[in-house]
Amino acid sequence: MKSTEKGLIKSRFIFLLGLISVMLLGLFIRSFYLQYLESDFLNTEGEKKHIKYKSIPANRGSIYDRNGTPLAVSIPVYRLIVDPKTVLKKDNYSELLGALSNIISKPSSEIDSEIRKRSNKRYYVLKRELRKSEVEIVREDNFGNYIYLETFYKRFYPNGETSSHLLGFTDSQGKGQEGLEYALNSGLSGRNGLKKTLTDIHQNSIADIEMVNDPIIGEDFYSSVDIKIQHFAHQALKSAIEKHNAKGGSVVVMDVTTGEILAISNQPAGDLSLSENRIPKIYKNKAITDKFEPGSTFKTLTMAAALENQIFQADDTIDTLPYKIGSRTINDPRYHGVLSMEEVLIKSSNAGISKIALEIDSCDLYSFFNNLGFGQVTASGFPGEASGTLDYQCSRWRDGMIASLSYGYNVDINLIQLAGAYAAIANSGIKQPITLKKIETKSLDGIRILSEETSKDIMAMLEKVAIRGAPLAKINGYRIGGKTGTAQIAAANYSSDRHNAIFVGVVPLSQPKLSIAVIVNEPRGKEYYGGRVAAPVFSEIGSHSLRLLGIAPDDK
Repeated sequence: MKSTEKGLIKSRFIFLLGLISVMLLGLFIRSFYLQYLESDFLNTEGEKKHIKYKSIPANRGSIYDRNGTPLAVSIPVYRLIVDPKTVLKKDNYSELLGALSNIISKPSSEIDSEIRKRSNKRYYVLKRELRKSEVEIVREDNFGNYIYLETFYKRFYPNGETSSHLLGFTDSQGKGQEGLEYALNSGLSGRNGLKKTLTDIHQNSIADIEMVNDPIIGEDFYSSVDIKIQHFAHQALKSAIEKHNAKGGSVVVMDVTTGEILAISNQPAGDLSLSENRIPKIYKNKAITDKFEPGSTFKTLTMAAALENQIFQADDTIDTLPYKIGSRTINDPRYHGVLSMEEVLIKSSNAGISKIALEIDSCDLYSFFNNLGFGQVTASGFPGEASGTLDYQCSRWRDGMIASLSYGYNVDINLIQLAGAYAAIANSGIKQPITLKKIETKSLDGIRILSEETSKDIMAMLEKVAIRGAPLAKINGYRIGGKTGTAQIAAANYSSDRHNAIFVGVVPLSQPKLSIAVIVNEPRGKEYYGGRVAAPVFSEIGSHSLRLLGIAPDDK
C-alpha cells in the first residue's frame, strides 16, 4: 500500500474519531444539561402530563332548629360519569352501551348519540343523580376509569314547604340562593379539599399520590326557630288562606323576652327542592321582604307614644267628634261620643287616636316609632329585608299626615317589625334585637324604649281590646292582649274591596312570652276584617305553642 493511501486512511480515521468524540461530548453535555440544569422544568412538564390535582368537595354545614332538629342537611349522592373519547375506542363499545342502558333505563341509541356528540370530551355527566340500585350495579360491573361514579352532596330539606321561606335553597353547585342558605353561605360552605393523583396516558386516575388539603366541613347553624311551632303556624295560616280564598298571608311568632323568631310562615308556599317552585311568588319570605300599611294595629303604638311623652294619662278621655283638616273630614263610621283612652282602642276610633296624635310633637312621635324599629331593617340579617317607610323629616310633618299615621296609613312596615314592636311593649318596655339565631346565653342586649308604667297601661288596654274587639282570638285558659287591623290596600286610590286583615297580640299577659303577628292578604270570601280572619289564626297558633312550651295557664 502506498504511503499516500495510508495517510488518507489515517486522516479519515482521525476525522471519524474526532467526529465521534464531538458527538459523545455533545451527548454528555446534553445529558448534563437535562439532568442537572433543566431537571426541575422537565419534572414539572412530566407532572403536567401524568399528575393532576383534583378537588374534593366539602360537605355543606347543616341548619338546625333551636332543639337540634335538622332543617337543611347535605347528603352524599352519586352521578354517572363517562369518558366519551375513551369509550368510543373500546372494542366492546356496543356492549358498554347496553350495560349503560340497563343501568339508567335509557335507550342505547340515545346514549350513543349523547356520547358521539362529545367524542373529543374526557368528561360527561350521563346521569346526575343515581338511585341506590343503580349505584350498586355500576360498582359491581367495575367498568374502569372511563365509566365511573362521582360523589357530590345534595341539599335535603326534611320539612318541605313548611320551612321553605326561612331556608331558601341552593343551586346545582351547592351555593345558597335565597333565605338562610344565602345569608349564611360563607359559613355553611366550608372549604373544598385538594389531592394529587397519578394518571395514565389517557388521563385516567391510577392512584392517589398526596392529600394536599383536607376538605373542611361547613359550619352548622342553630336557628331560633322551633320546627313544631313552625308547623303550627304553617298549618293555621294555610287553612285560613283556603277558608277565606285569600291571595296570601304571613305569620311571625316571636319570643317576647329574647327577640328570637320561633316561627315565620308565608302563603303561598312550595317545596323549594323542586325547581318549578323556585319563583318569587313561592320563595319570597314576605313577612320580612314585603311592606304593608298596618292600619289600626298602629293605634296601639300611637297611644303608647302619647302616654310615654306624658301628653295624656291612661284615665283621660277624648271627644271623638268628627273634625276637618283642610277639606278632609276625620271621622268614625258612627259617632262614639267621649271615650276613655282604653275605649279609643276598643272602638278603634280614627277621630280619637288622631286627635291624640296631633297633641304630640311630630319629632317626638317620629323618635318613638323609630325606636320601636320602624323605618329601618332589623338585626335579623335576612337577605332582602324591607326597612319600611317612615318619613324622617318629622319637622315637616303636616296635620293630615300625622292624623293618617296615627291609625296606620302613610307608613309602611313589615310583619317582623310589627311583632317586634308589640313584643317590646309586652317586655316591660325593653326591646330586644330581633334574631333568627338561637341565643345561647342569658345575657341580653335590650334597650328600654318606654317605661314599665306605660307598658303596664298599654297591656291592660290591649286585654280589654282583645276581649271586646277580637273574641275569636281567645285562647282557653290564657289571658291575651291584642289589636285588630283591617287596612285598605293602596291602589290609585285606596281600594274599597281589597284589604289586608291583620291581628297582632301577646300571650300570656301574666308573664308575656309570645308575640304573634298575622296578616291575611286580600281575603275574597264573605269576611275580610282582621278580627274575623286573622284573629283565629293567632288563637290556633298560640294555643298549640303555649302547651308545647309548657307554659301554665294564667286565666283566673
